[in-house]
Amino acid sequence: MINAPFLFLSCFLFRHFHAISCNTNTDRDALFSFKSQVSDPTNSLSSWSLHSNHCTWKGVTCSKLGNRVQSLILPGLSLSGKLPPHLSNLTYLHSLDLSNNSFHGQIPKDLAHLSLLNVIQLSSNNLSGTLPPQLGHLHRLQVLDFSVNNLTGQIPPSFANLSSLENLSLATNGLEGEIPSELGNLRNLSFLQISANNFSGQFPTSIFNISSLVFLSVTKNNLEGKLPQNFGHFLPNLKNLHLASNRFEGIIPNSISNASHLQYIDLAHNKFHGSIPPFNNLKNLTHLILGNNFLSSTTSLNFQFFYSLRNSTQLQILMINDNHLAGDLPSSVANLSGNLQQFCVANNFLTGALHDLQKLVIYSNRLSGEIPDFFGNLTNLYTLGMGNNQFSGRIHRSIGQCKRLTILDLGMNRLGGTIPKEIFQLSGLTSLYLAGNSLQGSLPPKVGTMKQLETMDISDNQLSENIPMEIEHCFSLKWLMMARNKFNGSIPTNIGNLASLETLDLSSNSLTGPIPESLEKLEYIQKLNLSFNHLEGEVPMEGLFTNLTKFDLRGNNQLCSLSKENAQNLGVLLCVAGKNKRKIVLPTILAVVGAIALFISMVFLFWTMKKKRKERKTSLSSAPFRGLPQNIKYGDIRIATDNFAAENLIGKGGFGSVYKGVFNFSNGETATLAVKVLDLQQSKASKSFNVECEALKNIRHRNLVKVITSCSSLDYNGEEFKALVMQFMPNGNLDVNIHPEDEESGSFLTLMQRLSIAIDVASAVDYLHHDCNPPIVHCDLKPANVLLDENMTAHVADFGLAKFLSQNASEKRSSTLGLEGSIGYIAPEYGFGGKASTEGDVYSFGILMLEMFTGKRPTDKMFKEGLSLSKFVSAMDENEVLMFVDGRLIDDHEYSTQSSNTDDHGSGFESKTYWTLKAEECIADVIIVGLCCTADQPKERWSIREASSKLRAIRHSMLTS
Repeated sequence: MINAPFLFLSCFLFRHFHAISCNTNTDRDALFSFKSQVSDPTNSLSSWSLHSNHCTWKGVTCSKLGNRVQSLILPGLSLSGKLPPHLSNLTYLHSLDLSNNSFHGQIPKDLAHLSLLNVIQLSSNNLSGTLPPQLGHLHRLQVLDFSVNNLTGQIPPSFANLSSLENLSLATNGLEGEIPSELGNLRNLSFLQISANNFSGQFPTSIFNISSLVFLSVTKNNLEGKLPQNFGHFLPNLKNLHLASNRFEGIIPNSISNASHLQYIDLAHNKFHGSIPPFNNLKNLTHLILGNNFLSSTTSLNFQFFYSLRNSTQLQILMINDNHLAGDLPSSVANLSGNLQQFCVANNFLTGALHDLQKLVIYSNRLSGEIPDFFGNLTNLYTLGMGNNQFSGRIHRSIGQCKRLTILDLGMNRLGGTIPKEIFQLSGLTSLYLAGNSLQGSLPPKVGTMKQLETMDISDNQLSENIPMEIEHCFSLKWLMMARNKFNGSIPTNIGNLASLETLDLSSNSLTGPIPESLEKLEYIQKLNLSFNHLEGEVPMEGLFTNLTKFDLRGNNQLCSLSKENAQNLGVLLCVAGKNKRKIVLPTILAVVGAIALFISMVFLFWTMKKKRKERKTSLSSAPFRGLPQNIKYGDIRIATDNFAAENLIGKGGFGSVYKGVFNFSNGETATLAVKVLDLQQSKASKSFNVECEALKNIRHRNLVKVITSCSSLDYNGEEFKALVMQFMPNGNLDVNIHPEDEESGSFLTLMQRLSIAIDVASAVDYLHHDCNPPIVHCDLKPANVLLDENMTAHVADFGLAKFLSQNASEKRSSTLGLEGSIGYIAPEYGFGGKASTEGDVYSFGILMLEMFTGKRPTDKMFKEGLSLSKFVSAMDENEVLMFVDGRLIDDHEYSTQSSNTDDHGSGFESKTYWTLKAEECIADVIIVGLCCTADQPKERWSIREASSKLRAIRHSMLTS
């Protein structure tokens, strides 16, 4: 006889497992429906096959009993499409993570049926619409992250029912209205991030009663209200408090010190007033940012405030700028944390108390604004380091009162005006760094009085006129850098009297005349760079000029050498033998040649009026290819490219195609070159060809593509044919290197490679903007137009859209109303008919940089409805940006450096931490450069010279760490 209870249990288990089996098929069908409605460009869901168990599919995790889907984790796979409502059939789902993809449309309200959900991660997509109030029924939900989307509307009050919620992230959306006070009921909430929305009204004080809060960020909204007087008593676990860029008012309560775990306080850009409270108990504090409020003080209150920070030994950033602080700045500021990196008290009414200061070093930060006129109080100062910041305005003449100054570093800022002559009255100065600014005017003759000066770097400015002869009296000089300015005239004749010189860099100026023979006697010189000037005459033959590795004379077309071998090695002309003979014979030869040329020109002009030419070739010389024939015909190109075979096609552009060609010349030379063949069926192709020829025929720079020749003739069918023959770049263009089709087998550009490439591109554009006459605007900067040679050195190519800027202010420049650039890289003002400008190139360069270091194209689907790559990045804080970049940039830098530097920085683990931080710091600094180049208003953008200087400083910091 069968036992009745046993029979009942057997029936129950049969039904239960039968239900599980049936529901397993439901899970499988729901997943397959999801795949069918989702675009998968990288084929990431290739393992989702009907012939395999769905629990083995990528991103899917199942329960051990019954194979029910418990988690669907598919972040960062470039998936797109709408979120299918079928997801609600995964009734056992605990975790859903589809973050960092390109999903669009609304959030399915049917997700509320998944009562077991613990985690919903949908951040960094293109989701729109409102937040479904039905999600408030998910009582087990612990993480809800919809940040960085396009959501609108209000936060539903029903979210207050999410009693288990620990993380609520809604930052960087378009949410609006008031924040529900009911959120204060979320007693388990530890992370609340709702920054960068359009919230308004009173901030609910009930949120300050959530004792479990660790992170609170509501920056960049329109919120109002006051901080409760006792709020610090109720937040014992709070570590991060971000309330900046709102409309908070009232006083900052003293109770803030009771939140003793606070590490980061940012209350900047609000309406707080009254005195700054003491911060006695905040031993873990690293950032205290109170700038741009209405805070006030007196001498005694200043003493209390700075004294209260004595225990904050981890403090790195202290910003109390742009307030109404008054009274003396106490000498106790010298006792602030030894880890302090940024200290800003600018734009207040503080006085006194720094008379004994001897060393002020605040370089390599992000300090901005004008440098206060406080030098008169720093009479004992001997070291002033303010370089590599964003200071603007003029250098105050009062700096001449710092009579004991030996080191002055104001380089890599945005300073303008002239160099105060008072600087050159500091007789004890040994090091002067003013490079990378926008200083104008001349170098005063007073420089000759600086007998102790060992280093002077004034490169990358806009200094002009002659180099003063008095510089010959700076007998202690070892390093003299004056490159990339507008100096003209000749090099001082007796500059070789500076016997201690090790480096002399006068490159990229407008210097004329001969190279002084006195340079031959410099015994300690290691680097002499006179490139890209207008020097002429014979190159000296003795001393340092016998070692080709120590000097650079490129870009001086009138230099010559008496040695045929040297002339070939240096890329200069061969002089007529003997100086005296040259002086007599050369003018005669030139006169005869000129007369003959004039006669031939007249005959040629008459002949062309009788008969049209059918074939014309324009040669564009390039020093590294002097050995190659300049007359390349259509037939030569056809043979070299194997009749323009598809396997030799290496790229396609807006006006034509680029082929790889192997040329076998009659002189025995063999060369692999690139050939850009114009598609003349396009109406503007011929104009593009002419513009590119005109732009390239007179410019030459190491980071510009080198053009061998052009060909303009007829093909074998009698059709017009135009092509440019250029240096071949074996590593392709930048676009295919940062967006390889195959991530696994494609080469990976390291952090330092990307940084060097960015500097190469900046150098090329800097040359076009500042060293060409007239200046040239490229108008189509993008990764596809940056080519990489065998050494991964970058070369800017494709000048088909280039514009020449008139230096005559009264002459109209061409409008860009019909400008054909590349979508995503075109400066916003061009869309409104703005004129072609250097600022437009800077914008394109900034977008290119952001793309290089984030890995996101500006045309990505996620950037729409007014959201651009630049705006997207600027809306993030530093930590969010680092999460957004390719993690391999950091990992690769760490791996390649830690083994060789372990001895310098401790154990392997410590080394890893150190180099990770260095890489993250580098990326953050580079992103800032990119953002400064992509400001909406052209006048707010950096110049390309500023960007180049900053990037070089970043690389220098990385290489010397």
